[in-house]
Amino acid sequence: MDFILLFFIIIFFIKAKFHFKDNNENYISRTQTQCINGFFVLIVFMRHFKSYIKFGDFDHIFQAIDSWTGQLIVVPFLFFSGYGIMLSISKKGKGYVNSIMTKRFLKVWIHFMMAIVLFVFTNMFLGNELKLNKVLFSLIGWDGIGNSNWYIFDTLVLYILTFLSFRFVGKNNKIGMYIMALLSTAFVVTMTFFKQGYWYNTIIAYPLGMLFAMTEPQFRAWINKSRFNFIIIATIGAVSIFLSSYDKGKLTSYEVFVTASIFIILALSLKVEFKNKILEFLGKYVFEIYILQRIPMLILKNYIPQKYLYFAACFAATIIISILFRFLANGVDYLIDGKFLKKNKAK
Repeated sequence: MDFILLFFIIIFFIKAKFHFKDNNENYISRTQTQCINGFFVLIVFMRHFKSYIKFGDFDHIFQAIDSWTGQLIVVPFLFFSGYGIMLSISKKGKGYVNSIMTKRFLKVWIHFMMAIVLFVFTNMFLGNELKLNKVLFSLIGWDGIGNSNWYIFDTLVLYILTFLSFRFVGKNNKIGMYIMALLSTAFVVTMTFFKQGYWYNTIIAYPLGMLFAMTEPQFRAWINKSRFNFIIIATIGAVSIFLSSYDKGKLTSYEVFVTASIFIILALSLKVEFKNKILEFLGKYVFEIYILQRIPMLILKNYIPQKYLYFAACFAATIIISILFRFLANGVDYLIDGKFLKKNKAK
């Protein structure tokens, strides 16, 4: 795993443009964020893959890094998602807010249910017995049948909270942001009574992404005003993430840990411009890769004993399945947009 991690890091910086004397003006562009998401979905793949193998002599570095980073690997997904949604709300207004439950929530939920069907068949193929209540709860992400579920559950809830926060505030996005912060906090507190920390300790990244979208023009002007301002961002991020990492068991410390990691990601983006087609491609398929990768891991586990071949086969299979799944999902989306949504608009 150490060699694979090194390989992924090398890929991350291939064709990257370094801005030593200035700042990357495209630091929050779609291409940039997709490349960053593409890298982190590779790390998620490694995180999940490790649970299907036995560690050896060349896995210690990855183990140490994996243990230290923990849930930080999903922070970019949540942060950039919140950022993108807030930008859309600011530009499109009420029309976009009204479409969140169909364009966002409904589509993601249907795609997730499609993936659950594949996991049901996978379990049947493997001879695993499934209880009905477990399957039903897995349809909303509250439980799992071999699939990754907590992230999708959180995503769906955050879409609902976004809709509720901005639905009745008109053009006053600041009030909507206050409501979103309050509802997100209530969601986190509620989840502490039902689930383990990894279910809720990174949720803060989503509203922080929304807040950043509202303040990004001011941030851009401030960061370009002086080179020293970049040093401030990088230093705050580095010191905060170092200090908070010593007490990550506490939720408050972990929220500082998450926030500090966002500072580091922004600092990196300001100095490194990514133009990697591989990572950009992976960044476009984050949902599919994230949710489907365990299928080949489960099926191929007993057929390929050699660890590196097993990894390569699982990764290749995941990419193929993801592309096919996206094609099928696009067809389903067409039916939803062309029939369901139009039918409801007509009413």
